[in-house]
Amino acid sequence: MSTGALRRLLRDKRIVVLCGAGGVGKTTTAAALGVAAARAGRRVLVLTIDPARRLAETMGLQESGSEPTSIPPERLFADGPWGPGLLDVWMLDPRAIFERMVHQLAPTPEAARAIVDHRLYRFLSELVAGVQEYAAAEALDAFLTDGRYEFILLDTPPSRHALDFLDAPGRLARFLDERIVSLFGPKKGARGGRLWHGAQAVVDRVLAGIFGAGFTQEMRGFIGAFGGLFSGMRLHTERLHQRLASPDAAFLLVTSPEPASLREATWFRETLAARRLPFAGYVLNRSWAHDDVLAAPEALLEHTGGDRHAEHAVAALARLAAVEQERAQAHRDVLDRLTRHLPSGTLAVAAPDAGAELEEFSGLVRLGDALAAG
Repeated sequence: MSTGALRRLLRDKRIVVLCGAGGVGKTTTAAALGVAAARAGRRVLVLTIDPARRLAETMGLQESGSEPTSIPPERLFADGPWGPGLLDVWMLDPRAIFERMVHQLAPTPEAARAIVDHRLYRFLSELVAGVQEYAAAEALDAFLTDGRYEFILLDTPPSRHALDFLDAPGRLARFLDERIVSLFGPKKGARGGRLWHGAQAVVDRVLAGIFGAGFTQEMRGFIGAFGGLFSGMRLHTERLHQRLASPDAAFLLVTSPEPASLREATWFRETLAARRLPFAGYVLNRSWAHDDVLAAPEALLEHTGGDRHAEHAVAALARLAAVEQERAQAHRDVLDRLTRHLPSGTLAVAAPDAGAELEEFSGLVRLGDALAAG
């Protein structure tokens, strides 16, 4: 790993997607990297799924806010002169994003209102498989298109489903495929064909038997209104895949030294390779693979003056230092294994556990500075 590799990533990329197992500090890492990039002068957006309460409070996030939250410059640049960078953070609200997508893709404002105002809209937006992941994909695509931000960090869900947002638009489009929607849409004329009319009649009889004729008609009108959204959804899907496979994008794997987290990181790397998505490297979080460990305390013995209690205290410190040094060396070995066989241009950096420091925004600043130095 060359010095400053992560700093160059923050400077040169347009999109960084963070993946990893749960509990490794992925959301904190995304926030800290966003802080570092903004302090370096870029216009930054961090899109997060569900930050811990402490981190959300530190960054002043509004739960289910309809727009990103701006970090005031007096907080971002509290330790020096204000720079040109800015930092916005948004905890993704799937319902708000889905509704925005309907307004953007519907053929007319009236058609959008007909969908959103329908009482079945909330039912569909919550229950259709892939809507939550689609929200992440839609939000990312929208912000990349409008050009408001130079750099976007996407914090993905903490599991192997983290990459579902790449497939969700396709799954949602298949659910709302024209052939399916046409079964619920307005009755076709003679050109619809006898077979198609028969299929519609079967659907009507089944749904009417379960829900009643009135509900069936209501559902027919509602789902039929989605007919104008398909071309836009497919266009967004193709465009997002192209953007995430481009040199402007990078996928960063966040892990901890724990074996289960490392196995997840290996799986993610293999999955990225299979999808031909740009792998940027690893962040070994909550790590002791750094140099500021306890110094050997034996030197304190010369100051004990033969005091047995002081000597016992020094001995206890020596045991603690030995355990810490052993743990630090084990984490350095993990970092070395991650670094080995990395492709040219990729990175592996270690970050300490920020712990209670994150109760203050300055803790994110320090963590971001430490990561950007790697």
